[in-house]
Amino acid sequence: MQRAVWFASALYAMVYGVLGWDRYATYHSGSDVGLFTQTIASAFRGFTNTTEGGSHFTVHFSPILLVAAPLLLAAHSPLVLVALQAIAGGLAAPPLFFIARKRVPEGLAFAIAGIAFLYPPLAGVVFADFHENAFVPALTLWLLWALAARRFALSALFVVMLLAVKEDQATILGFASLVGLAWYARRRDRAGMVFAGGTLVAAVVVFVGFFEVVRPLAGARDVWGPTHFYTWSRIVDPRGSAPWWSIGRPAYFLEALVPLLFLPLGSPAFVLALPGFAEVLASHESITYTMGQHYAAIWIPYVLFADALVLANLHARSPRAARGLVRTSLVLCALVLAFASPTHWGHYLRARNADDANLDRVLARLPRNAAVGAPDEIYAHLGFDPSASLGLLRHPRLAVVDTRHADSALGRAMRAELRAPHEPYRLVSDDDGIELYRRY
Repeated sequence: MQRAVWFASALYAMVYGVLGWDRYATYHSGSDVGLFTQTIASAFRGFTNTTEGGSHFTVHFSPILLVAAPLLLAAHSPLVLVALQAIAGGLAAPPLFFIARKRVPEGLAFAIAGIAFLYPPLAGVVFADFHENAFVPALTLWLLWALAARRFALSALFVVMLLAVKEDQATILGFASLVGLAWYARRRDRAGMVFAGGTLVAAVVVFVGFFEVVRPLAGARDVWGPTHFYTWSRIVDPRGSAPWWSIGRPAYFLEALVPLLFLPLGSPAFVLALPGFAEVLASHESITYTMGQHYAAIWIPYVLFADALVLANLHARSPRAARGLVRTSLVLCALVLAFASPTHWGHYLRARNADDANLDRVLARLPRNAAVGAPDEIYAHLGFDPSASLGLLRHPRLAVVDTRHADSALGRAMRAELRAPHEPYRLVSDDDGIELYRRY
């Protein structure tokens, strides 16, 4: 069964890699692909991108992106990031198998791991545009496996890697270490207490160090960007904002737990997911609690871990009931993926056509490192141009819009602005609906 788990992980990565390629190749990727391509391609020059207006480290603490830099620069294709995200998603299931295998037969452990392969929120993270959060589910589950196996040195490595993903891991791991301290103290487990205490210290150092040292060194001069999610008293843009009583929040919670039959709530380990849920649900911007976004990655591993523990404990009392619940959960996950998927397959996936090939040719003819402004789906293909930008906010010398992309809100807004009489842009070419503008 161990070989079967690794084979399934490889197959999962291949499937989502192909799906991600289709999304990118048919111009359905979003701005994050362009942002992270620019960021990682400039890893040895400050991790800069035009969308954030400087170093990515003024917004997030993400040293883990350095790992992707050699691959991205060698391949010179954003598809490297698509592949890395797919692989990271596939690596989330094996630790669940190893955790469950210590408590249940191998066949049932494989089925419990299979829930991760079909779990809709995880599918939404893996299929979404690349983001550093994609590394969190696998790293967290491998950390939990290493702790369960009392491999503290390996656990420390996973803690370091998680703290290198994003600054919010410092608060999440800090909370988890406090829970761990209490848990190990009750059992008078000195080694466990030392590890939990060390993790707490590391989390505090990273959190304070990011705001007091890293951000200033990276050139931060303004208020930390992500605070806009939580400024309830000062909502600048009401679009996408939702009141505290919005039905979206309980609906999000149901989307997380219904496929798992609410079983994770039966384990004390579910408390580890609370900081992640708090982070996404406390925002007044609904995008953070919209399934299919990268934000879910921070609570997913703890929910899957709690689910595995509940099923393993139930198996000790009633093997038949445990097997029945696993089968039901697998079916529910599959049904949600098929008919109410957070990936929105129908919107993002289709066969490549002549229009896509034509847009490829237009972008290939652009001057190298030209300052080009473009909507999300085109900016995603311009990440290796350090001057390319999202929209017209940076007043780029050139601008490209695809008039055939009817669902591109930014594309429509750009075209209207470009054609306004007072704007210094003039249409220089129209290649079957792909318009190129130059600023004079």
